[in-house]
Amino acid sequence: MTETIRQALQTALASRLTVSIRGSLLEMLERAPSKAEISAATTAARRIAEDGDAVLISLLPDQAGADAYVPAGRGARARASNYLTMDEKIIKDLPCRVRFATEKWDAVIDDGMQLTQQKIESDPRLLAFLPGWKAEPRAETRARLIAEAAGAK
Repeated sequence: MTETIRQALQTALASRLTVSIRGSLLEMLERAPSKAEISAATTAARRIAEDGDAVLISLLPDQAGADAYVPAGRGARARASNYLTMDEKIIKDLPCRVRFATEKWDAVIDDGMQLTQQKIESDPRLLAFLPGWKAEPRAETRARLIAEAAGAK
């Protein structure tokens, strides 16, 4: 099932820059997905992201674009969902929302982190709300996490 969902997600990515995982699953199944099917779709999306074909990102429906899937139910517009995106603008605007991306996307994410850092530094309210927030390049973050994991063993 995961492979079928993966193919459906890749087909959807061929025609759109940002694809809702749950929305694509609904289109494919033509019914509400079960928890197991959502889990399989998330696994398939992660594999696509691991291949470097897209970035797995968590977005609110209005952040994902006009044709984004909006889940039904009370408060659904305020809930983030997982999306696969190749849209560099979304990645740069919301780099902290990236759930999984390969090194291929590091430069785009790092650009977004630097832009976020500049926004925080230029806005006194954000600076007060996020004291000490610093953009760390992904390569440095990865190296730090590996060193911490090695030290914990």
